[in-house]
Amino acid sequence: MNLVKLFELQRQLDAHIEKEHPRQEGEDRLAKKILALQVELGELCNCWRGFKFWSNNQKPHTKALRNPAMMPEDQEWYNPLLEEYVDCLHFLLSIGLESEIGTFTGDELMPIKMGTIEIQFITLFKVTVTFLEDINYYPDMWELFLGLGEMLGFTWEQIEEAYMQKNAENHARQERGY
Repeated sequence: MNLVKLFELQRQLDAHIEKEHPRQEGEDRLAKKILALQVELGELCNCWRGFKFWSNNQKPHTKALRNPAMMPEDQEWYNPLLEEYVDCLHFLLSIGLESEIGTFTGDELMPIKMGTIEIQFITLFKVTVTFLEDINYYPDMWELFLGLGEMLGFTWEQIEEAYMQKNAENHARQERGY
């Protein structure tokens, strides 16, 4: 896994967003990015569904129509679970750039798996909160996040391809005034 390219693509997207949405005086963008990561982790968990013991449908959402209003021959399918994971990845990269911790190549990171996916999510949420107090937890966030990706069954190739697609979509959204 080589994260250098993804950090650079994220740097470009962050610059584009900064141009379209300049910082306000006194704004804490890092806190907003951490909160955004937590929200996206929640959306990922909701899409995974495995914690919903009260539901008969606990299977992850892995196939959906991008636009259900399209004609059948024009239907575009995507993996909502992977897309939510990649949304988290965007913010994880951006947090590293924002906090000026530096970037990773990926070679120095080892995925951490906490046993169950539920505990993995809980631990990742906990570390994102701890990061606010101590930025030295950034590598831990990465290793837990990478472990979560493996637990969800994603390969690095799938993640990188989905990141590239979503990154392009995010640039286009900025151009459209998102």
